[in-house]
Amino acid sequence: MGDDSGLRHVPTGTGMALQPRRAGLVARGRRDAATAAANVHYEQGVLDYTARNLESAAENFLLAAEQGHAESQYLLSTMYDAAEGVPQDDRAAAHWERKAAEQGHAYAQANLSFRHYQAEEFPEAFEWCQRAAHSQLPWAQFNVGLMYRRGEGTVQSDTEAARWYRLAADQGFPEAEQKLADLYCLGRGVPLNYELAGTWYGKAARQGNAEAQFQLAQLYSTGQGVEQDYVQSRYWMREAALQGHEQAARELLARGYRDP
Repeated sequence: MGDDSGLRHVPTGTGMALQPRRAGLVARGRRDAATAAANVHYEQGVLDYTARNLESAAENFLLAAEQGHAESQYLLSTMYDAAEGVPQDDRAAAHWERKAAEQGHAYAQANLSFRHYQAEEFPEAFEWCQRAAHSQLPWAQFNVGLMYRRGEGTVQSDTEAARWYRLAADQGFPEAEQKLADLYCLGRGVPLNYELAGTWYGKAARQGNAEAQFQLAQLYSTGQGVEQDYVQSRYWMREAALQGHEQAARELLARGYRDP
């Protein structure tokens, strides 16, 4: 099964996931503009950002952030992280990220959680991640599952890990689908069930998760949870190998396949 020990960003999926920066900025801007939280500086900042006038966007987001506009605080933090329109500044990024998180901004809460995690401040990381997860963000739900699985910042619980993985998996988050399948294969936190493992591996594999592709290939090879099918086994093993999955590449060579 995939190793739960490493912390990596999306989309690798073998460790804690960080929300991609400024996801859906324009769509989020349109949605926010229709609410009471809309702010004229924020609206101009979105227009500037879309036009790639980054310095002007940062200036407008700063004006709105200073007025307490949570979405602007969050977006400004990501711009400080990425050095877009402003110099790269971890302290400023963390400052505005926390401001937004304290107002209940779920994306900021999840990224603040990751910042605490990188500093090995696990209780704080778990607290903020759980807040974001309760807002139905799948990558935050996935991270909560990982922290329960490893007992970081909370008591270790495979049952809770499975519950949070499932919440993210039900939203189509491939890393959670793969980790949930792992638990079904191992019988940890859920009953041992190779059929459900095959189902979840299949969902993740079709979304390009290399570990799921490798594990699905193994199930097809042995006929556990799926009908034995060497053609399907070879197909998924090759897909994983093409993504750089080292064990899949070794399996292909060991089975005598000519192409990786």
